Parts: sequence; C-alpha cells; structure tokens
Amino acid sequence: MIRLKLTVLLLAAGLLCSYAQSQPTQVESATNVVSDAQADKEDSEDATKGMPDPQGIAPPSGKFPTTLVNLGETDAFSPYAFIVDKSTRTLTIWKYEAGNLTPVAVYPSDMGRKPGDKTVLGDLKTPEGIYFFQSRYEGGQLDFNEYGSRAFTMDYPNFFDLMENKTGSGIWLHAIPETKSLLRGSRGCVVVRDEVIQKITDFITLKKTPIVIQEKVTYITPDDLKGRRQSLNRWIDGWRKSWEAKDINSYIAYYGDQFKSLGMDRGQWREYKENLNSKYKSISVRISEPLIVVHDDEAVVRFIQAYQSDFKEDVGEKTLYLRKDGSGQYRILGEQWKSVSKKNLAAIRLTESKDSNL
Repeated sequence: MIRLKLTVLLLAAGLLCSYAQSQPTQVESATNVVSDAQADKEDSEDATKGMPDPQGIAPPSGKFPTTLVNLGETDAFSPYAFIVDKSTRTLTIWKYEAGNLTPVAVYPSDMGRKPGDKTVLGDLKTPEGIYFFQSRYEGGQLDFNEYGSRAFTMDYPNFFDLMENKTGSGIWLHAIPETKSLLRGSRGCVVVRDEVIQKITDFITLKKTPIVIQEKVTYITPDDLKGRRQSLNRWIDGWRKSWEAKDINSYIAYYGDQFKSLGMDRGQWREYKENLNSKYKSISVRISEPLIVVHDDEAVVRFIQAYQSDFKEDVGEKTLYLRKDGSGQYRILGEQWKSVSKKNLAAIRLTESKDSNL
C-alpha cells in the first residue's frame, strides 16, 4: 500500500512538473519591476476610470512627418514606420513605397505617467528617440490585466541613450483590456487598446520596423521632405566616396570627436583606416538606398553595404549613428556592421552591380 501511494504521488508530481513545463513563462516589463507607490497607481486608475479614450489626431493632409526622411526601397528594412506624438497621445503608422509616404492608420495611445523624456530607471516617463521593435510576447507569456494579449519590446536604451548615461529598460508597445483607461498613464511604455495591438501586428517586422517617439511631431511639405532626403543622401554618398578614394582627411571629417566603434576612438579609427589604405591598392564601396530616420539633432542611417578590396570582400548591413555638431553638420558618433543573408535581394543586387544605389 505504501509503495502504491508513493507511486501515485510520484506520478502526480511528474504530471504536475510536465504541466508546469508546458505552460509559457510569464514575462514582465522591467518598468513594472521597479517599485511604484500602489496608492499613486490606484489614484491614477480611479481618477480615469470610465473616462472616454483620447482621440487620435490624424496628420495634416498633404504633409509628412519630418522624422521619416527615407525608409529605403529594399527588403532589408520594413516599409512601415510607427510614430508616437506624446502631446496628442497619438500613434500613427506610415508606409513607404515608390518614394512616397502614406499614412496607414491613426490610433489613440497612452504613455508614461510623468511628462518629459525618460532619463533614469523608475521615472515613469516614456523615452523620446528612434527605436526598433526587438521581440514579441503574447498569450500566456503575459499578464492580460497589465499588458493585454500582445506586446512588442523596443531597444531602449538605444545608442544615443547610452551615450547620455540614461538608465532603465523594458519599454514596450503593449495593450490593455477594456476595463482600464488609456488616460491612466503607464510606467513608461506606449499603450494601445487590445483590438489595436491585433491590427498593427502585421505592420511590425522585428529588428527592422522603427518606432519614433517624440514630444510633438512636426510635419513638412513633400518638397521639403524631398530636399532633406537629397541632402542626407549627398552627405552619405560623400562619406562613401571619401572612403572609396582613400582620402583619409576628407573621410575622417565625417566623424565626430565622440566617435566610438570596435573599441576605438576617432584618433585610433583614423590610424586603423590609414593602415588599411596603405595595404590596399583599391577599395570599392557600394550601398543600397538607405533607411534614414531623424529625431531632433540625431539620425539613424541603415543600408546594405558591399565592400571589396585587394584582400577582402563582404556584404553586410551598416548602421551609422549621426548627431549634428555645433556647426549644424552631421557627424558619425557610432558605426556598426553585421553580415546579411546571401538571399537578401538588396545584397544580391549590390554584388551584381558596379554602382551604388544613391
């Protein structure tokens, strides 16, 4: 009898263990891990309970957000971009196709309980800047009461945030159930209704789709946007040509004093490039049409790059982090490269062509 009972208990324990292992582990945003005064949270929810959602404000007809300079005609990046206007509590989605931007959707949204740009862990503020969606959680991975049925993480703190020693993490775009108000204020995340998170999922490609969060979104005419695009494309092409020509003085002028990459500062980067220039008889650098997104004086530029010299040949995705200096000129503060799949159409076109797409 004892042996039978022990067998039953072991079987039950095994079944429970198997059940527990089959259940998804719930994921918690780091913003919710930080202690928050329960009374403040309850006061916020009580004060907004039953209030109607804010109304998403549609962009002005015939104008385009200043921030979306170019999303790039390549499969390497997403044709969609998200923009959050904190002043109007509005999330807009834009599509880039054949050189034109088109508004796709407008939704009301919630954000951090405290106004201003996020700077430190637990300040209850939503960060402002250029971010990219990183991962997706849904269903049993989430506490529905806190995050709805789906959530997308962002890469806060980004390159610029880290330069400014901003702290905190766990900034998401997530949903909330109908029982909660979109006016209550989050701990820093961008929040939408659960039905909205379902609709916008098709517009998100992880690691590729940008979300730009600004205090107030500004808009410009198509001609002004075209002018900004041409100006930045010329800047990028000037950088590319100076590298290709092995003109070290012209090339290094594109880099700012705070530049860091591969463990090197600006001076070390110059020495590194001078050494390579002395070894190679020729250098070829071709790039795809770039993704260009700006926020205030900062810009993120991403493109597919095909590099070839006497001894080396590779194709990868290059990211440049730019910031305007005191003279108003963009300078490179950071540079990253990663390999891409050989099936990437932009990479195939670059390796088969002798020209840059700029």
